[in-house]
Amino acid sequence: MANTGKIFEQSFKKSVPENVLLYRLPDAAQSFGNNNQLRFSRKNPFDYLMWDSTAHVLYALELKTVQRQSISFERNKDEHGEIHYHQICGLNEWDRYDGITCGFVIEFRDIATTIFIDIKQFNKLMDVVPKKSFRISDLEANDIEYVVIPQRKIRTRYAYDIDGFLKIQNNLIDT
Repeated sequence: MANTGKIFEQSFKKSVPENVLLYRLPDAAQSFGNNNQLRFSRKNPFDYLMWDSTAHVLYALELKTVQRQSISFERNKDEHGEIHYHQICGLNEWDRYDGITCGFVIEFRDIATTIFIDIKQFNKLMDVVPKKSFRISDLEANDIEYVVIPQRKIRTRYAYDIDGFLKIQNNLIDT
């Protein structure tokens, strides 16, 4: 059976318009010496860099897909969740630079909804929600801003309106 995360990434990648560059950070495993024994692997700060050449905006994105209506996250490196602590730290680090928009693209398969939440809004969520997971209703109840990425089903997979998302997101950046 195929990895649902990889299927989501493939569908997202196929949805990216021609004027947008999408670059997947490599997930290369590291080893010591010339043997095949894995000693450690690099933890990427996020999955993708996406350059919108029309708006001249760079996005640092972590893509997540969950079957449920909620997604868990780690508040520290000793916890276990679907959104990892090092990914939150990585997006916050890159968010310090002007011209870069950082955040999570989260597909909630159970409700056929995909959203983008900026890392600043995610940090606000972590401050106001005491639990270690959230639903879209938690975002709405706590005035956490997010953008719904329109999607349509093509047979068994989805296509995402990335062009429409970028137009909405770039308008938010300009305001």
